[in-house]
Amino acid sequence: MERRRQRWLTWLVLAVLPLVGHAHHSTANFSTEFIELQGTIKAVDWRNPHVELTLAPDGDAAAGAAWRLISNSLYDLKRAGITSEVLVVGERVKIAGHASTIQPRVALATNMLRADGTEVVLRRDAQAYWSEEHIGGRDHWVVAASETVDAERENRGLFRVWSASEIRASKVHFPFTERAIAARSDWNVLDNFMLRCEPPGMPQIMTAPHPYEFIDEGATITLRSAWFDRQRTIHMAAVGAAAVAPSALGYSTGHWDGDTLVVETAAIDWPYFDGIGTPQSAAVRVTERFTLSADQRRLDYRATIVDPATFTGQATYATSWLALGETIEPYDCRA
Repeated sequence: MERRRQRWLTWLVLAVLPLVGHAHHSTANFSTEFIELQGTIKAVDWRNPHVELTLAPDGDAAAGAAWRLISNSLYDLKRAGITSEVLVVGERVKIAGHASTIQPRVALATNMLRADGTEVVLRRDAQAYWSEEHIGGRDHWVVAASETVDAERENRGLFRVWSASEIRASKVHFPFTERAIAARSDWNVLDNFMLRCEPPGMPQIMTAPHPYEFIDEGATITLRSAWFDRQRTIHMAAVGAAAVAPSALGYSTGHWDGDTLVVETAAIDWPYFDGIGTPQSAAVRVTERFTLSADQRRLDYRATIVDPATFTGQATYATSWLALGETIEPYDCRA
């Protein structure tokens, strides 16, 4: 058991290191050291941007002694098989996770052991800690291509809901300038747009492991993101970006290159490239390629980002999505 825990901890330390550029929000402000807490759940805040628990530790009755435990988003938990009924107010549990390095009695909760012995893995990128028998976590979140719907028979092409096939992007190249890296020091971890439930702009909105839906509107394509309920419009026959007012999502034009939808986005008025405070300028341009597989079960995504103020050269982001038959639920973020 001890050896398995050590292997688990080594893997987790690597996993929680911030993946600069496309994390929802960085885990850099949580210790890599592992802590265990035991106590009673006093409250459950079942909401986006992340579910939170309030835990009163055993033997610590001092005023303000409760811990605030941060988990994943509603989509992440539900996809891994965790519902609100699993988190029971009044139940005595064990919690494993990582304490905040900037806030007292705040922790990133990765695992919970219920009174009946059921282990609940509370992060999509974590794995079991106490028992091989568990719900939630990486091995329940990640799905194989064989679990897709029969997309070829349905023959809907691009126009369906697409779900992340992996926890992180498969290929990332972000050659940040030294100036962009230095600017992160101005980022307020405790008061930023995501924690205020302000939806991110382009290109960050395309980097979440949440579902996306393409809707054919004729002259335009609507691209819905389950993250923050964002909705983009891709103009298939339209004027150039210079003729429109800048916005957080920019102005997107598209064309078909065989089975690949190519989208060019400019006129982006959004100050951040990611969720850790890396700035981007009004000069940022994004080229996206959405390539459908022959059997229509997979959609490959590749974005190329150009911004001289942020990058020393072209930045790229690549991932893939699967046709899992999911639906998009309201994000309903509450700060």
